[in-house]
Amino acid sequence: MSEQYDVIVIGAGYGGVTTAALCAKEGRRVLLVEKTNQAGGKAQTIRRNGYAYEMWPVLSLPAADSQFHALVAELGIEDEAPLIVPEGDKAIELKYLGADGEWRSYIGPSKQAEDPLALDRLESTFGVSKEDVEKMLALVGQVLTLSEEEIDALDDTGMLGWMRSFGVPDPVIAYMSAMLNLVFVSPVDRIPVSEGVRTLRQLFLGGGGRYHAGGYGRPAEAAAAYVEAHGGTFLTKTRVERVIVEDGRAVGIETDAGEFRAPVVVSNAGIQPTILKLVGAGNVPADYAKTVENLEPGMGMVGVRYFLDERVLETGMIVAFSNESWWDTERYEAVQRGEWPDVPLVFAAVTTEYDPTLAPEGHQIILVGLLGSPDPKSELNDEVIARGEAAIAEMWPGIPEHIVKREVYTAASVSNMTRDAVVPGQGGECIGLNQVIGQCGLTKPDARTPLPGLFIVGTDAGGFGCGTHQAVESGMAVAQMVLEDLATHAPA
Repeated sequence: MSEQYDVIVIGAGYGGVTTAALCAKEGRRVLLVEKTNQAGGKAQTIRRNGYAYEMWPVLSLPAADSQFHALVAELGIEDEAPLIVPEGDKAIELKYLGADGEWRSYIGPSKQAEDPLALDRLESTFGVSKEDVEKMLALVGQVLTLSEEEIDALDDTGMLGWMRSFGVPDPVIAYMSAMLNLVFVSPVDRIPVSEGVRTLRQLFLGGGGRYHAGGYGRPAEAAAAYVEAHGGTFLTKTRVERVIVEDGRAVGIETDAGEFRAPVVVSNAGIQPTILKLVGAGNVPADYAKTVENLEPGMGMVGVRYFLDERVLETGMIVAFSNESWWDTERYEAVQRGEWPDVPLVFAAVTTEYDPTLAPEGHQIILVGLLGSPDPKSELNDEVIARGEAAIAEMWPGIPEHIVKREVYTAASVSNMTRDAVVPGQGGECIGLNQVIGQCGLTKPDARTPLPGLFIVGTDAGGFGCGTHQAVESGMAVAQMVLEDLATHAPA
């Protein structure tokens, strides 16, 4: 006999655990099912051989006053999952390769708006004039002052063309585009202004680079524990094989551990794997299934994990780039043809600068991310990693000299651990669906699917913004939808 719940949540990524915990808080009996051995999804923290680390670099924005802060406060788990907001004047480093072939650095606080020397640093780092900086300030002013109606009206306008309309020079375009590439892992020209402006506003006002004590996945672990402490069940190492559909409604799941029933099923497994694999295209309207099949995955992030026996870097978050490093559609296509920039865009999360207890005393963990293909079978990613490591050795020669352990990860690693590949070229996307015109903002897929009782949660529906912050926001929105839906059904 199958076991009955009020809500079943597939996947314990940040969208899934948020919905599950908030439903449990309201007294609903929740089953949370995860195919790996712990909560956190793509942002889970692994603990091995004296090190605690994420499988790829995960830092988030906004750093302050985020949906993470709202979640842990609502659940009362602040002490179990402390959120670290970077402080001081060495929170972030920008490394810029100028046209003269020299690397120059900008080191400052997380919130540049609170840095009295920010403009001087930008001038010296990027080699731009005061007039150029004033044009950048005009751009930032628009980011901070556009109304919600004005932002919505820019849903079909790409960020790259919009930024260039302010007349800012190439180094500033490179800086802004590099940040947008890393926030959305999408080509800059196709990121809608509506999505870009709202997220940049969060960055300017709340800062970037938030991390979590004990590892980025700690709040997810605490939220999953909250579900169990409030009458629910958290099943790990359990793979969902299908969503059970009866009489035109999702009524449960079939897993390798048995069958479970509930009037509501919420999937954090990604919209394409959920509809095309777990539900089956025949159980939803044909036009909806086709739309889902044609959705475009975001780009991938590949890279290297370095474990050092000495502290080499002194900043928690580092972005290194040149005028050529950032990707729009044209540049991404050029790379696929073998036409490479002078240096790749390099993102480094130095997690032990946030929490030294993640490694043995005196050791350092550096998680490096590089733009790549979401295709688990792509050969492009090997070249991306090779070029990235060459740039890293040039910028920081101390890293190769102090490596205790080095681990490479690819789009295949991402897919194997998190999102099943169900259409060609999909599975290894860093975040989820490509946050591009036609797939986000007002056109983002609805969290409520055409199949009654089935919801999508996470970065594919229900929220906006940067990675895991978007997932938590989605989880909050979907929890409210689910609770409203459950009001029409008797408790289990």
